[in-house]
Amino acid sequence: MVSSLLIVGMIGAAFWLATAIFAKTLQGKELEKSTFRMFAWLQVLTAAGFAFSHGSNDIANAIGPFAAILDILRTGEIGSSAAVPPIAMITFGVALIVGLWFIGREVILTVGHNLTKMHPASGFAAELAAATVVMAASVLGLPVSSTHILIGSVLGVGMVNMDANWKLMRPIGLAWIITLPAAAGMSAVFFLILRSIF
Repeated sequence: MVSSLLIVGMIGAAFWLATAIFAKTLQGKELEKSTFRMFAWLQVLTAAGFAFSHGSNDIANAIGPFAAILDILRTGEIGSSAAVPPIAMITFGVALIVGLWFIGREVILTVGHNLTKMHPASGFAAELAAATVVMAASVLGLPVSSTHILIGSVLGVGMVNMDANWKLMRPIGLAWIITLPAAAGMSAVFFLILRSIF
């Protein structure tokens, strides 16, 4: 734990130093443009942090039941823990990337553009908040939705700017309400079908 904190502190200090040097080079230029350029670079860090936290939680939510099933098929017993095969982690990672590549554009446009107006500074704040909440949930062992949390962060920026698109939040909120019982119902139906076959 201490070594991890030291590594994070060293990376943070390196980014702080790079930002300080970059800020010195921007002196004398237009303040707003310079500020946004700095935050655009810092967003690389927060985007990486959010991607890491997303992988630590959402992918684990998906791969957990799959790993449990593989373990039951392998051992014939239901255990309290199951090893995750590396090939399964690679497969789920590739599936995440493929999903983002083919379908993610619509979600990215909705969250990053249509929900509220964003600029590098507000994007940095939203990503930092979302990454922090998801990582805290991961440390506590709580399965959460990174997408829901990020939408909440972006909506928080919109509320501060008094520019939130509440009309767009209606279908998003409705989708959140519908997905849980829909997924549970479909899971029950597929389970009954498979049980009757096997």
